[in-house]
Amino acid sequence: MKILQINKFYHQKGRSGGVGRYLLSLITLLEKKSHKIQVFSMKDKDALPSSYSSYFVQEQDLSNPKASFGSLKNAFKLIYSFEARKKIKKLLQEEKPDIVHFHNIYHHITPSILPVIKKMGIPIVQTVHDFHLISPNYNLYLEDSVHESCAGGKYWKAAKHKCIKNSFAASFIAALRLYFEKFSKIYIKNVDYFIAPSNFLAKKLVKNGFPSQKVAKITSFMEIDRFDPEFAPGKYILCFGRLHGQKGIKTLIEAISGLKDINLKIVGDGPQREELESFTNKNGANNIEFMGAKYDQELKDIIKGSAFVVVPSISYENAPFSVIESFALGKPVIASNLGGLPEMINDGKNGLLFNPGDSKDLKEKISSLYHQPCTIRTMGLAARLFVERNFTPEKHYEELIKIYKKALDKKHS
Repeated sequence: MKILQINKFYHQKGRSGGVGRYLLSLITLLEKKSHKIQVFSMKDKDALPSSYSSYFVQEQDLSNPKASFGSLKNAFKLIYSFEARKKIKKLLQEEKPDIVHFHNIYHHITPSILPVIKKMGIPIVQTVHDFHLISPNYNLYLEDSVHESCAGGKYWKAAKHKCIKNSFAASFIAALRLYFEKFSKIYIKNVDYFIAPSNFLAKKLVKNGFPSQKVAKITSFMEIDRFDPEFAPGKYILCFGRLHGQKGIKTLIEAISGLKDINLKIVGDGPQREELESFTNKNGANNIEFMGAKYDQELKDIIKGSAFVVVPSISYENAPFSVIESFALGKPVIASNLGGLPEMINDGKNGLLFNPGDSKDLKEKISSLYHQPCTIRTMGLAARLFVERNFTPEKHYEELIKIYKKALDKKHS
């Protein structure tokens, strides 16, 4: 089968994050199953070499929202791209894919490509990785809390609250994009199936007008054999990922600052790092170490050396790789009882759940678990088993191929 994969980025660096990682892993998995993979993306500076790069569109972003707002032409390009339409049509005519599977396209590629693909009779499947189809504020997060007031068709509120980059212009453009997509039904009319990595996200899509018969849940996957678990608890606890307000790391710092006998390592980088380091100093938390960004085997070794991992998010998560990786390496996870996390954390079995943003509750959970090494080991074994049962490449492939076949059958019927 010839499968065209579409995403705004074709790499897993920086801005691409977990979606870029999933995309590249998926391409490898499908190629192992003898499928031919084609790629359509943006000419980002970090884009990987590709025989399809001549089709890629010019880079688009909102890094300078005032300029975009001041130019109607540029603003419109962030909602509807004639360049993307032209290039995708050429790719489809020359490469003739059997099915199109796309991920995050946002304002970089825009949904302008969807009617072109549909008109040529090619089935379309989309993996939805966040909430960008239901709100201009695609993280549903603002000012240290969950923020859903811009969803449900009330997109204008995004401009009012300056949800995007604290900019009226950027938020206004994002709201216009959602109004265009809502009234044109450009996604609902053209996409055959929407894939969500969690039941939580699947329900959010249906609640916001996406037909339930078009929404399916498929969990992500991981090459489990590449993760050698260490069940013995280490001498520190760990939090890793992007340092951003929505990740709730301040809550964790507040919790750990009162537990002088427990050391915390924070791995990652991001816009909040300087603020978090200053916040740590103000709280007199000498038991916290900021290690910066770590990758690959070095990160795995740090995870394996921990007692357990903490995911203290104060915004909705779906099925974060941080939890899957920790489980695969035999480590329990203490996480916020929020979004898709409770679907992964079986409270008291492979980890613990705490009230989001509640540093006192988190402090109690950390202290209790840290001083029970036998429980940590037992939970770690359960965590590894959970990943082996639910996040294997084979399971993911079988479920994805079912969706592909249903989309192809719909075309033939």
